[in-house]
Amino acid sequence: MHKDDAAAGLNELEGYLMSRAAHQAAAREAADFADALPWLGSAEREDLVRLYAARHLVRTRQTLHEVAGRSRELREEYSRRYQTLRCRMLALTLLGSALTLFIFTMILARPA
Repeated sequence: MHKDDAAAGLNELEGYLMSRAAHQAAAREAADFADALPWLGSAEREDLVRLYAARHLVRTRQTLHEVAGRSRELREEYSRRYQTLRCRMLALTLLGSALTLFIFTMILARPA
């Protein structure tokens, strides 16, 4: 098994566990909400819990997609900034080296 295969497997497992945790949290929140409405019949309560949990999962999924999208945007922005900084540092290093070489050349070429 390659390192990439292991990492992909761990990512898949992590995704599955996070999905299960989200489903359980949605079900708990839905049940807590339904418990606050004691006049519901059992069929009504089950429908409410199912619908509430489903909507909770949709909101969670939307939020995750928004966060992931923003994360990608930030990664791209910081990558561009880092590339710009690297280019500036390279230019300054080359300029400093050229200036240093020029000064040493002038000092060495100076008549004694």
